[in-house]
Amino acid sequence: MDKAVKKVATPLGKRLDALLKASNFKTIKEFEEKSGVRPDSIRRLIGGYKRKLSFEELQKVASALKMSPSELCASGDGEGISTTNLVPDAKEPCWFQVRSDEMMPTLRTGGFVLVDCAVKSVSESGIYLINTPTTQVFRRISVNPVTGNLYVDVDNKSYSYSEDVSVEKVQVAGRVVGVFQRI
Repeated sequence: MDKAVKKVATPLGKRLDALLKASNFKTIKEFEEKSGVRPDSIRRLIGGYKRKLSFEELQKVASALKMSPSELCASGDGEGISTTNLVPDAKEPCWFQVRSDEMMPTLRTGGFVLVDCAVKSVSESGIYLINTPTTQVFRRISVNPVTGNLYVDVDNKSYSYSEDVSVEKVQVAGRVVGVFQRI
């Protein structure tokens, strides 16, 4: 008789498994009932089945975990990694893939960026991952010392985007601490 092959969970399944283990829910079934998703949908996702959640279900799951859908799935990325030797000061390092050319030449489309997701505010100039109403984007941000506002900009000068906004209007998801790109 053939041995059963263990299925590998998707990054979202792995993240949900870790979040549920760290939460106050005793069982996955209890979490599914509380969040209002279909029975066994989370268990199957964590178990590696090719089951996907609809956006509505994703919103329910994120709400039950007290986070936004973008924080939960980080646009499909955000897999945690062990980086103790790589970035000793990063408290919550996660890899994200760059999906646009707005930060060229600093961040290339398709490249991977290491983000410290524990950083939730701008204390110094740098490149940050910020939440927008529909997705997450990378932006260069600096603090205006006179007004206290944040100056938000892109590196690709073919885009005419730069903005001086109040601190409250920027939702920081993390600070870029490293870049991996092919040479």
